[in-house]
Amino acid sequence: MKKKSTLMIKRIIHFNVVCSDIEKSLEFYVDLLGGHLLGNREKAEIIKRKTESEGVGIALGLGNTAEYKGWVIRFGYDKNATVLDLLQWTKPPSTGKPYDKINNVGITRISLEVDDVDKVYNYLKSKGVEFISPPQVADLTPETPGKDLIKIVTARDPDGIFVQLEEFLQNQD
Repeated sequence: MKKKSTLMIKRIIHFNVVCSDIEKSLEFYVDLLGGHLLGNREKAEIIKRKTESEGVGIALGLGNTAEYKGWVIRFGYDKNATVLDLLQWTKPPSTGKPYDKINNVGITRISLEVDDVDKVYNYLKSKGVEFISPPQVADLTPETPGKDLIKIVTARDPDGIFVQLEEFLQNQD
């Protein structure tokens, strides 16, 4: 029997992607990948919007006041689905660059489920999206061959962040 955690973590709510250009990133995650903006907002409104928050600045170690442009994006329509919190920091500005290799320590990629990896790959490739390789079939449990097959392909978003697209080929337990 598994021991229940005393931390009381219920679920992952969101993951955050810091971008250098909110407009380009919204085009990638919303227009190309099909995410939808929560709260029925228009992209133009989000691009112009700036939020200034003393509490956020202090809580995240960015100084007394932090300013950002951003919004929450959901893939799928389950209200409990994990969401992407897309932010472009303006005060202080977004800095740095993503990892150049996927095997760096830390959070290195976002993985999104799709119905047809080949179809999504061909569509995104026609729009100029950069990929590491063409789609590949992978076995998640090689000790039980063929049980947990997925088709995967990994792209890069406009800032170079790895975005993995997965299609489940076999039922996962």
